[in-house]
Amino acid sequence: MFVKPKGGVGRLTDALAASLGDRVVTGAPVGSLAELGESEEASAIVLAVPAFEAARLIGPAAPGAVGELNAIPYASTGVVFLIFGEGTQAALPDGTGFVVPRGKAPMTASTWISSKWPDPSFGTRAVIRCYVGGVGDEDVLDAADDELVGACGRHLAAVLDLPDRPQAWSVVRWIRAMPQYEIGHLERVRSIRRDLPAGMFVTGSAYDGVGIPDCVRAAGETAQQVLAHLDRTTIEKETAR
Repeated sequence: MFVKPKGGVGRLTDALAASLGDRVVTGAPVGSLAELGESEEASAIVLAVPAFEAARLIGPAAPGAVGELNAIPYASTGVVFLIFGEGTQAALPDGTGFVVPRGKAPMTASTWISSKWPDPSFGTRAVIRCYVGGVGDEDVLDAADDELVGACGRHLAAVLDLPDRPQAWSVVRWIRAMPQYEIGHLERVRSIRRDLPAGMFVTGSAYDGVGIPDCVRAAGETAQQVLAHLDRTTIEKETAR
C-alpha cells in the first residue's frame, strides 16, 4: 500500500535533473528576478518555491500578486526519529502508526517506519517517526532536541511495550514548511495567477495541493501552460515580422 524511493524522496528531483543533463543548472541561488534579468534571458519563468519566497523574488514585477502570496499562512512542524534496540520491532502491533488527538501528547502522530517501510538494515529494531508541532502547537518546536526525544519516548512507552528511551535518535525541524489553505484559498490562487506578468507561473504545495501526487499533477499542468505561452509568443513574433 505504501511506497517510497529507496534513498529518500530527493532521488526524484535528482533523477529529473540528471535526465535533463546540461540543460538545467542546479544549486544556483537567485536573489531576485530583477537580478536574474541582468544576466539571463528567459522566455518563461516558473516559481516552484514557497509562496513567501515567490513574493520575495517577484517583488516589483507583480505587486498585486505579492500581497496575496504573503497572505498564504504557513505552519512549522518537526519530525523526531527514534531507533530502539534489537528485538523491539515485535512490540509494535499490526498497523503502521496512529494519530493523536490535539493536546493529548507532545506529538501529533506516530509512524512505525520499520513496519511501513521495512528494510534489512533495521534488523529487529523498532524504527519510529513522531510528528511534532503544527498549527497551534508550534511552540513545541522551541524545546531542546533531548526534551522532544524524551517526551515522545515516554508517551510511546505508555501505549507500546517499548523502552522510554531510544538507542539512537534524530530531530528535524521544518520551519514554515506547511502551507495552510484558508477559506477563500482558491480565489486567492486565481487572483495571484491573474496578477502575474505573462510568462510567469507559480506552482507547488502552496497552491493546488500539498501532497507529492498533487504537486506532480500541478507541475504537469503548469508545463502545459508554459508550452501554450511559448506557442503564443512564437506566433506573435512571426506575425509581427
